[in-house]
Amino acid sequence: MRIYFRKPIDVITSIAWTVILLVLIAFDVKGAIRVIFGLPFVIFIPGYILILILFPTKDEIDIIERVALSFGLSIAIVPLVGLILNYTPWGIRLASIATSLSLLVFVLASIATIRWYKIEPEKRFCISFEMELPRDKVDRVLTISLLFAIAISIFLLIYIIATPHEGEKFTEFYILGPGGKAEGYPTNISTNETAKVIIGIANHEGKPINYTVETWLIKYDACLQFDGINDFVKANVSAPLKTIEAWVKPSKDDTVYGKTYEAENYKETGDIYNDSGKIVIRAIKGRDKAGYLCNNIKVPKGFNGPFSVTVYSKVSNNVSNQTLWRAEIYEEKKLKWKYEMKANEYREANTYQWKESPTWFFDGSKSYKIRLYWYGNLDFYVDKISILARRGGIGKSWPNETLMAFNGLKNGLQIGYLTKMENGSQSYTWFNSSIPKDGEFHYVAITFDNKTKKCYVDGELKDSIKVEGEMCKNESKFIIGNAYRFFFGYIKDVRIYNRVLSQQEVKQNYIGNVTMNGLMAWWKFNEGYGSIAYDSIGNHNGTIYGCNWNYGDITRMWFLDKIEVRLNSTKVNIEKEWKPQWEYNYSFQIDRRGLFKLAFLLFKGRTQNFEKWHEYMDVERIENAYRECHLWIKVR
Repeated sequence: MRIYFRKPIDVITSIAWTVILLVLIAFDVKGAIRVIFGLPFVIFIPGYILILILFPTKDEIDIIERVALSFGLSIAIVPLVGLILNYTPWGIRLASIATSLSLLVFVLASIATIRWYKIEPEKRFCISFEMELPRDKVDRVLTISLLFAIAISIFLLIYIIATPHEGEKFTEFYILGPGGKAEGYPTNISTNETAKVIIGIANHEGKPINYTVETWLIKYDACLQFDGINDFVKANVSAPLKTIEAWVKPSKDDTVYGKTYEAENYKETGDIYNDSGKIVIRAIKGRDKAGYLCNNIKVPKGFNGPFSVTVYSKVSNNVSNQTLWRAEIYEEKKLKWKYEMKANEYREANTYQWKESPTWFFDGSKSYKIRLYWYGNLDFYVDKISILARRGGIGKSWPNETLMAFNGLKNGLQIGYLTKMENGSQSYTWFNSSIPKDGEFHYVAITFDNKTKKCYVDGELKDSIKVEGEMCKNESKFIIGNAYRFFFGYIKDVRIYNRVLSQQEVKQNYIGNVTMNGLMAWWKFNEGYGSIAYDSIGNHNGTIYGCNWNYGDITRMWFLDKIEVRLNSTKVNIEKEWKPQWEYNYSFQIDRRGLFKLAFLLFKGRTQNFEKWHEYMDVERIENAYRECHLWIKVR
């Protein structure tokens, strides 16, 4: 038996289906019935009606293609409707979506019906059902089996839709700005200024829950990071300095160390010349054209970090202001840097002197070579070319006085104490001690008294050197990170004394029992923000130039407050606009300066009692919290 519809029953069914769904939405009927009517309405009906408009005859496409295209077009049409609604005053809401799609179905259905009736009856696409079973026994069994499978599938689908499912159990925990939005947070305040945030909780755990919100103020270890190029800190310190201390961590990325290239090993275009026992390269006055004294010094593979090129040379005439030579550094065979020197920049004629370029930065992944170019108008002698890897200092400006200096080695930094003496001479003291590049901070202390310079590392005396005379008085600025070249790495806790600390006092300072006797300034570098390095004991605040703040582990934690609340479970309703379940206006004040993390920790159940503003070092408390929200706050 065959059932054949001569009317557009598919269009009529689509309209009726849409009307029923609108009634269900209007009366807020929920559950499986709305899902059964809503799903085809969204993913099938709009596309089916549009296909009927495009292909109203029965011979253009078959039924399988018609159904497949109906799903595809519906999936394309519905998002477009949503996109358009997003830019209208109604927005993307249940009512606006249902109304828009219903109007679209009604309009398309009207057009489809008009087109359908204009076609000759025998050519129209009509819905028909073949009710007769196949005569062949095998086909009949297969057909019955297929019908049974379809029936089971429909039954299971209805059961799954109709059976309520328990959603994911979770708790919403959030903080908002004072205006109730995720903006305007109090992240930059003054000491003891009252600030406010909104704490919110929503229980979707499926049962009532007792919650506790704990508020903690957390201080992280901070230090200054120096780039080795142009970063430093400058402060006013006028009194004589006898002891200087600092915690120093060389950059692990720094693989540049001092390396010297003797003249006799150059691949040269200049002349080899014996200058009173020195084998040098000589550029002869009167040559017709300039050229390279050395044209292919290869830098060791993998060098990474700041460096300078320095040339040990002399000139026969230091009066001329003409350019004498130029150092060139090639990166991947392309000229990267150059530095020129004039003859009158030499202090004396016929005296070998080191002449140094600005600081540059090797990239360890690239190859480099050095060339030295001369201009051929004066007698010029070159003994050595060196890669200079001096790594900054702490103290007064060189060449008058640098209390603590560092020189790059293969595996660390050598420590020095470079000073100008009262008799005008310069005292270059490099201790037989160094700081390893192991990624850790190391305590370094330098003292000078009774013509003796001493060096301590991690509280232990490493070297003691006698010098002639006393230091001259130097009223220049106190500089951290560029008293003797620029430093590459990290520095914190710089202290200076107007007296010499004993070995026992140095040991105590290393373990944290800092002696205050004679302490002139203490820059902790723990602010974590801004361009001021505060002297924690006096008025020697420093100005930070270019340095970045670096953060490490938690160093201190203070308990601020605790809030307890019991909340019943609520269901998540994605069809309605989100509404808060519980929100609390929380006010706080911070009485200390620096960069802090204000952490809000959510726990299930009651928690232990803490004393307000008492310091507890319980890092695991953050990890054990059920939920955590936080703000980074700068306190001026």
